[in-house]
Amino acid sequence: MISVSHLSKYFDGKPAVKDISVEYSPGECSLIIGASGSGKTVLLKSIVGLLEPDEGEVVFDGTVFNKLPFEEKKKTRSRIGMLFQGSALFDFATAMENVMFPLDFFSQMSRAEKIERAAFCLRRVGLENVEGKYPSELSGGMQKRVGIARAIALNPQYLFCDEPNSGLDPQTSVMIDRLIQEITREYNITTVINTHDMNSVMEIGDKVMFIYQGEKRWEGSKDEILTADNRELEEFIFASRMARELKLRYGNGNPSRD
Repeated sequence: MISVSHLSKYFDGKPAVKDISVEYSPGECSLIIGASGSGKTVLLKSIVGLLEPDEGEVVFDGTVFNKLPFEEKKKTRSRIGMLFQGSALFDFATAMENVMFPLDFFSQMSRAEKIERAAFCLRRVGLENVEGKYPSELSGGMQKRVGIARAIALNPQYLFCDEPNSGLDPQTSVMIDRLIQEITREYNITTVINTHDMNSVMEIGDKVMFIYQGEKRWEGSKDEILTADNRELEEFIFASRMARELKLRYGNGNPSRD
């Protein structure tokens, strides 16, 4: 369980996120939606400790995470998996080495154990025989799956995904969404996802929070969102659908190698 209470983050005296409170439960895919610049990424980074909140608390299973000293925060971070926008793989490292990175940093495993764990994670995301390949040799969808394998390498309790479908065609996006959902339920992970993709919302959104100009404007389930009485949310949904239609018609609508 993650509990965020009255969280605010300011830059140059202006709020990027303001007075946000929300709870995230194990086994659920909780989505944060909103337009670019709405504060989604700032909120996510503030929750995981990449940014320090100016106000409020972030509580992981009863522990106030943002008030902990550095060494105590490191213990909590070892239970957090991150899937960054654009995958953020190391170009100089193979798929196997990328997945092993958090194991090298946080675990006391032997090298043989790390290799075994990394190979298992790659198989779990449907990738075999790519251990020695570099990111440049993989498609966008395969890079995302390597990123997911790296995110689950430490068997995390919490998984945070920042725009996991960014740059992917619609078919591959659905595959990534379903993979994240499967892993969330299989391992009972508390999963929080930033996205502007309404298709992701309708596919896997157990819980959805809409942010507008740094403030929480709506919260509910994917079944409730289409009947929500919120003008800004309605405009966001319409714009998201239009963008998807244009992408299918004129953009990279042809499925990539996944």
